Amino acid sequence: METCLTFGECLAAILNTLDLKCSKLAKEINVDPSLVYKWLRGERVPSYDTPYIELISNFISNKIINKYQRKAISDLLDKHSTEVPDIDSADLKDRIRLWLQEAQGYSVNLQKKLKMQKKAKTKKTGHLDNESSISGFLKNIDENAKWNHYASMTNNEYSLNKNLYCSSDNIQVIYGHSEVLYSTLKLLKQANRKPCSNNERILITFNSEVDILPDDMGLRHNWIKALYDALSHGWSIIFLIRLNNNMQRTIKIIEDLQLLLSMGDFTIYYQKANDDFYVLNDLCIVSNKGALLCFSSKIGHKVDRAFWYHEEESIDILTSFFFQQLTFAKPLLKSYPSHKTVEFQQALAEADEVPGDKYVFKNGLSTTTIPLSLYEKYLNFGNITSQELSYRIFLHGKRLESFETQVKYYEFKDICFIESLERLVNDKKYTFDEYYMLENGTPSKEDIAYHLEYLIHMLKKYDNYEIAFISKQNFNNLSDICWLVKRNSSVFIETLAKDKTENNNHIEMNFSITEKSIVNAFNDYFLKIWNHIPYENRNKKNSIDFLESLIKKCNADSQH
Repeated sequence: METCLTFGECLAAILNTLDLKCSKLAKEINVDPSLVYKWLRGERVPSYDTPYIELISNFISNKIINKYQRKAISDLLDKHSTEVPDIDSADLKDRIRLWLQEAQGYSVNLQKKLKMQKKAKTKKTGHLDNESSISGFLKNIDENAKWNHYASMTNNEYSLNKNLYCSSDNIQVIYGHSEVLYSTLKLLKQANRKPCSNNERILITFNSEVDILPDDMGLRHNWIKALYDALSHGWSIIFLIRLNNNMQRTIKIIEDLQLLLSMGDFTIYYQKANDDFYVLNDLCIVSNKGALLCFSSKIGHKVDRAFWYHEEESIDILTSFFFQQLTFAKPLLKSYPSHKTVEFQQALAEADEVPGDKYVFKNGLSTTTIPLSLYEKYLNFGNITSQELSYRIFLHGKRLESFETQVKYYEFKDICFIESLERLVNDKKYTFDEYYMLENGTPSKEDIAYHLEYLIHMLKKYDNYEIAFISKQNFNNLSDICWLVKRNSSVFIETLAKDKTENNNHIEMNFSITEKSIVNAFNDYFLKIWNHIPYENRNKKNSIDFLESLIKKCNADSQH
């Protein structure tokens, strides 16, 4: 029977037989898990003057709680010992301890022989070759004896060893927060050409408590630009975000990812944080280019360590790991058809009916500022059936009714670009999301003046309704995005994406989010923007004065 096992082989066989985890053993005997893994790999052996053999024996014997486990460990000891087994628990503990001690002695003896070989080689050649390691020494043990040992192992023991993979990957180890971020940027920039197939994707997680997005605005801009460029070249990007109660972290992610929503094949999934499971690692994978496994060296600190894998097999393994995590995630965004469809108008009307504050950040004026009669007139410009016309008018009426009912008790705030209003007055063009009303017609100056007068009426009548006018140049990243958030209910995001097939054409994309933490984050995000707008731009009197000046221009133009 085989008796000459190394300490690592002996420990691995016991743990595997009882389905025990290395991390659990490390915790129980109060050592770092890395030390246990070094024992298993044969890189370290417990010294004679340490209590580890006794501690390990106690841990293992305490885990033997039924006859099936006793039988399994007894069979294992039979296979590697000449003693007659006794399945009494106390005797099993002694036999486990003795077997580990024998393996310890064998491994210590191997180490001594290895040192002697190294010393002899150094004396003879003046340098060491690659085989001068304990693994190299063990490889030189008689191959036939080694094979007989593996053939005599149980199936479980054999599977433990046969799946070990020696990679030729030249893995780079990266130290420092900035270095990890620059390495991520460097990897993302490798997706600077059109992908070779539809299976090539960029996969990114935001798991760690302190996310991977850089605080440095310049680096952060380049990071997002690299993702933007990748989407422009046709890459698919999948994000997996771990949501927690850190609202500032969520807002920061929202700020950076909004721009990417208008670019096409960009998908976001999320997982809710589990207080019992503290995630410290993040992934950034670019198919066929590389994979970064990033993590923090200290709990609660920024990501400051990473391994960069280059070989295809390593990338595939980490990609599989990413999609394994994805099976427990949910899509963050629910996609909707464009404003042209009744389905989307119905979704907006249903959202407006939910009581609560409502905030709108939009390129132009909110649709609920259009009076019902003018809305009907605009719809009549289009080629729609009388039935659809009637239903659209009904839905818009419901939205106006919800506003009038709730504005008495809740806050309603809008943010609108000055340039959009000037374009409306000068060129008679509404923003992109109102095209569905005016496909085959153009509003008159009188129509526009009527709309602005109704808006002034709303501002004067309702104390809880406010509007801020800002310059688009201060929000370049959000100029093609508009969204509304209904507190405690939902967020609707509307984007304008450039068509990849025809120049100057655009594709409207609409999404909704109902995840409460994201809704709350958007709510706080809007208020953050609102509070940073200069007071004169959101003062109600100033807003009314600005609208009246536009009405005067409309009236003057209509007289010519």
